[in-house]
Amino acid sequence: MSWDVLIMKEKYDFDVPEENQPDIVPLGKRDEIIEKLTKCIPNLDYRDEAWGILNDEGYSIEFNTGDEEIVDSIMLHIRGGGTVMDTIQLVSESLDAYALDTSDCAYIDFKQPEQAKESWERFQKYRDKVLNKEK
Repeated sequence: MSWDVLIMKEKYDFDVPEENQPDIVPLGKRDEIIEKLTKCIPNLDYRDEAWGILNDEGYSIEFNTGDEEIVDSIMLHIRGGGTVMDTIQLVSESLDAYALDTSDCAYIDFKQPEQAKESWERFQKYRDKVLNKEK
């Protein structure tokens, strides 16, 4: 089970009807995005340009970049434990983008580190509860 965080260039306003939403602003060209990410996260494995993998201390992140040359968004599939917020913030800042916690449809505010950390902790508690029920 993964905690999914969507990296996107512009914030989506969930209170506005779909037909009134602005066009999606792409993150950029896939090759340029991969170059930026691997420069700031050297152990990020992007041998598959559509699917990067980061195995770090206590957690892993899969970067679903997709097959298109122009990338609208990247879905991060985060597993494990540990301190992932620094990595998510690094990804967001290097791409000048926002990080959306898909579990509660809220944008992660890195200026409020405790609040950002709580989102990850809530997911871990939920995941552990669900996985323990399955045993």
